[in-house]
Amino acid sequence: MKLSIATLLGAALLCGSLAVNAQSPGGPGKGPMGEHRMKPCSQEPDPAKCEATRKEMRERVKAMHESCKDKTDRRACMTEQYCAKSPDPAKCQAQARERQAKMGQHMDARQAAAEACTGKRGDELHKCMGEQREKHRARKPDTKG
Repeated sequence: MKLSIATLLGAALLCGSLAVNAQSPGGPGKGPMGEHRMKPCSQEPDPAKCEATRKEMRERVKAMHESCKDKTDRRACMTEQYCAKSPDPAKCQAQARERQAKMGQHMDARQAAAEACTGKRGDELHKCMGEQREKHRARKPDTKG
């Protein structure tokens, strides 16, 4: 009996959280990714041009994936392929290196937090990860304007 009540309660909480999270915080382009989220082409000034651009983009990405699928360093290959068709390939490569370095630092911080919280479970693990996140934020300078 307890199992079925717990299951029903879990399902109810899940449905409630899905309903809350499904509401967009301010319309198209204002979601969790901020302004980088694409609006539907139907809301663009020239929907036909938008569809053509997106189709071209999908084809480029598909071609990049196809040409890099057997490479040992897929990430470098994808970056090289992407930046080759960029208006300023050198700038594109520099931005990719910067993004890669930032992601590396992020992954190092996650690894350190996981090692610091090894062996903990449940609320104790949650609390430990929160403390590690706060430590990381305290060391990181505020870069947002």
